[in-house]
Amino acid sequence: MSEAQDHPTPTHCENCAAPLQGHYCHQCGQSIVNPLRHAGHALEEVFESFWHLDGRIFRTVRDLLSPGRVALNYLRGHRVRYVPPLRLFVILSVLTFFIAQFTVHFGEDDGGSYKGNGPMVIDGKKVRLGRTGERIENARSVSEVESERAQALKELEKARAAIPVGLPGGAQVGIAAGIKQVNAIADKRVAELRERARPDAAAEAAGIVAPAQEEENAALPATIENADSLAELEALRDERLKPLQAERAGIAAGNATALARNANAIRDINRRAGCRAAQLQIDHAVDTEGALKRKAATDAQTYGDGECNEGLTFFGNAPWDAETNPVVMAGAPEFFNRWLNKQIGRGYANFKRATQDPSLYEHAALSAVPSALFLLVPMFALLLKLTYLGSGRGYLEHLVVALYSHAYLCLSLLAMFLMFGLDAWISPHWSGFGWVAGIVEAGLWLWMPIYLLLMQKRVYGNGWLVTLLRYLVVGGCYFFMLAFAVGFLMIASLVRM
Repeated sequence: MSEAQDHPTPTHCENCAAPLQGHYCHQCGQSIVNPLRHAGHALEEVFESFWHLDGRIFRTVRDLLSPGRVALNYLRGHRVRYVPPLRLFVILSVLTFFIAQFTVHFGEDDGGSYKGNGPMVIDGKKVRLGRTGERIENARSVSEVESERAQALKELEKARAAIPVGLPGGAQVGIAAGIKQVNAIADKRVAELRERARPDAAAEAAGIVAPAQEEENAALPATIENADSLAELEALRDERLKPLQAERAGIAAGNATALARNANAIRDINRRAGCRAAQLQIDHAVDTEGALKRKAATDAQTYGDGECNEGLTFFGNAPWDAETNPVVMAGAPEFFNRWLNKQIGRGYANFKRATQDPSLYEHAALSAVPSALFLLVPMFALLLKLTYLGSGRGYLEHLVVALYSHAYLCLSLLAMFLMFGLDAWISPHWSGFGWVAGIVEAGLWLWMPIYLLLMQKRVYGNGWLVTLLRYLVVGGCYFFMLAFAVGFLMIASLVRM
């Protein structure tokens, strides 16, 4: 016996007992379908209750593709056929940035960027350069620099020759960028070596110096940054620390300024030594592990941070430190300054993590954009209100236009993110799809501003010149605010990580 026979269609509403004359009760609005008796209707009710989705979503999305049609019809009172603007914007923005988490990836596979450390990645394939960039920077002679340069360029040329015919041009661009970067690092190091080896003019005139050709064989003075082994590094560290420790012993206990200066100098030497120790250990790991894949973030967690920078500074002052050199806002309460320096410390630590693992930037950006859009939709409506003061439309009507505009932008971004995913999935098997994906993505980017212009023209009905002028004013102000909001929220996301 069928389910329909088991549960015949009721003649009276199960909620209020009113006689039924259709699918819904005219008295209370309840449907005649009991979701407890029909699994399909139960699932439909879950989606309808959470998303309020029904056949209108397809009609709304279809009409949304025509610039201004949905907004204009909605403002004219044709509301029952469309999903309300706020609900549509929420649905599309959540769906868009959920999909983006799975399809948008940059960092490891960044099309050929090379920062001097680790393997270079070109179109998803790693070109093993070891740590050539770092070795060039630490080379002790011009001949050593040129040897490392030649090895790096040889690897890049080998990678260029291995690129299949017909592969999109991004690979060639990545190779060219890598060659340019290696040459830039090498040229800079050669200039530094020659500058250090350049003789004093008076001594050169007296004929006391060695000939210029011997510059290549001149070794650099031993420093922490160019120590060749951990043993040499520790000896150099102890040598630098001894006079500072002796100085500290002679500083009066009440001289806080001198003690802080001395402590900062000791800390700087220890920081530099720690960075060089990490570099040496990573170099040793690279040499012994051969062609195994490496990730800078993992190396940093295992061996320490090998990026020997000067630390965080503000306005050219001494490096920031939460204890010895904090940021202090004049007139602010002490608890606020403590909180501010805590946030600076977290943000700086997370920023350094993100330089090792660029996917953290990705997550920060993808979490910042939806929040920025939600915040700026009311501002976009306000810009429309101010720009169209003589249109006779109220703020809420402009808000409808703003919401449907942003819904279309989310729809376009969703299509673009899906193309990213298809590109990553199909291109390894068919390289020609990269061209197809690139054309579609470029078309979506180009059509978005055109769509918004046509939408503004259709909804407000002004002439082309007036519409274009107002469009440029609204667009310029809005994208300035959007860039600021995304940047601010991205920084906030990095701090909260």
